[in-house]
Amino acid sequence: MFAQRITQVLSYNLDKNLLFSLLRKEILQKNLQKFVIKSLTLNSMTLVASKATMYHHPFIAKTKSILELKLPITKTIIKIFRKSTVTSNCYRVFSISCGYQNAYISKNYNCNFLSSNSPKPFLGYSLNKRYYSRYAASTIMPHNTFNLNNYDIIGFDLDGTLLRYNLDAMVTMEYNIIAKYLVEHKNYPKELLKPIDNDIDFLQKGLILDAVRGNILKLSFDGVILKATHGTKLLSENDIKRIYGEEKKWDLTTQYINDPLSAWNGPNADKLRALLDYFDMPASLVMARAVDLINEKHNSSHLSEYKIWPDILDALVFMYKRENFASGFGEYFEELKNNPNKYIHKSDPYIIKWLQELKKTKAIFLLTGSNIDFANLTASHALGHNWRNLFDVIIAFAKKPGFFTMNRPFYSFQGGEEDQIIPDNSIKMGNVYAQGNWKSVEKLLAKKFGKTIKKPRSLYIGDNLIQDVYTPSKYCELDTVSLVEELEEHECQDGYAFKKVIQSSLWGSYFSIDNKPTYWSEVIKKHSKMCLPTIEHLCQHPLNYEYQCSSTITE
Repeated sequence: MFAQRITQVLSYNLDKNLLFSLLRKEILQKNLQKFVIKSLTLNSMTLVASKATMYHHPFIAKTKSILELKLPITKTIIKIFRKSTVTSNCYRVFSISCGYQNAYISKNYNCNFLSSNSPKPFLGYSLNKRYYSRYAASTIMPHNTFNLNNYDIIGFDLDGTLLRYNLDAMVTMEYNIIAKYLVEHKNYPKELLKPIDNDIDFLQKGLILDAVRGNILKLSFDGVILKATHGTKLLSENDIKRIYGEEKKWDLTTQYINDPLSAWNGPNADKLRALLDYFDMPASLVMARAVDLINEKHNSSHLSEYKIWPDILDALVFMYKRENFASGFGEYFEELKNNPNKYIHKSDPYIIKWLQELKKTKAIFLLTGSNIDFANLTASHALGHNWRNLFDVIIAFAKKPGFFTMNRPFYSFQGGEEDQIIPDNSIKMGNVYAQGNWKSVEKLLAKKFGKTIKKPRSLYIGDNLIQDVYTPSKYCELDTVSLVEELEEHECQDGYAFKKVIQSSLWGSYFSIDNKPTYWSEVIKKHSKMCLPTIEHLCQHPLNYEYQCSSTITE
């Protein structure tokens, strides 16, 4: 009956590399090899392949154009189709068909994730005007749309947004540098230097440090502690209630979720720390292991107070101090200089072409917290040596989130350091500045349109949910797109390279536990128009592409 209710043949226009990712898994499964080959109707296809070549990537590489795959309506095809969309979450479909795919499905075919007789993309990553892939396709219903053409000014973060890192190599290096600093400069035990691989499942982005108690926390959208550890040891629900009360809430995390910026540099900064991205994520494991070692030294399961976080903070400052790039001091920048291919991915050419097309009709800016010398290293490697030409203006060492909330002056660069203060009304298109503020950048970029647009609409795209999403949305009324690589979680089985970094059996999903959304899901829901795993998923669509989004976040 399920098959009979479909009244139209599904037609896909798939990029050849993405088609391979669809077929590879099904071809290699038992009893499906012959079926897949037989099910390919060769009408209007350039695909000619023997059984032997079906196993290898060259089979796809030999195709000369985008393939059109027409699938006959059979129970087996439906089984594969349903498994690839509903059971494995709709992100799988989007990742496969993110070229320029149309799926025609009759209203009679209702799998609870798409019901229309007009061409629409299969949804992924949806939450309230937002794409979202963590949640099952059966819970995602069309709600609203997103279109880049609705915006005149579009800004991008750099690290983790326009350029991506090898997460395995990066977090390993970061952990090693932090641990080595604590051992050599703060007299911590050498056991802290043991390989990260032994405990890599402990890592997850977005964890909260209760620095005084030596606990690591994971929060729900309303501040309830969903999971917690003391050191590396998981706390039971009773333990959490004993420490934080029956409601499993900590007063400082309640303050944090109501006003994240208050904990950024406020009086509680030494007591609570949110680890927001892959640059500080390894600090959670350093902290947890250090707690274990101190407890062991004192032959105790808990001490009344731990003073580890200030030492870790010193290590982070040591590692990322921007002056170290030019001076050659410290290991982090020197390692990246010497081995950029190990840590930095080269961006696909279509991303660069997409940015060039975007710049023809939009005002484009780059806003990065990196200093200009480091940004030049990473962006040159990822985007090419002419990367600066992709943007109308570049702001480096932007000191987010203050860029969006304060009225800091702009500086010119002399080498890698700020030189002269540039008055806000004197900044010009085509230049690179340090620090500055959003209001003046918006005024500058609006000039690109002359008097044709009275009030330009602005969008900012980034991966840090506090600096790039929450702050510009709340304080500047900027629309945002959030990039959350954890959305790749359900594609790990198809070859995602950094599965062990973004997946944690200890902490569970980044987005929810037992159908209860995490705090970070709430930030995405309230402050982001759309959520995608990487910028590639945006670039592979035409600029006028209309994304279908939804509001459901139930798992």
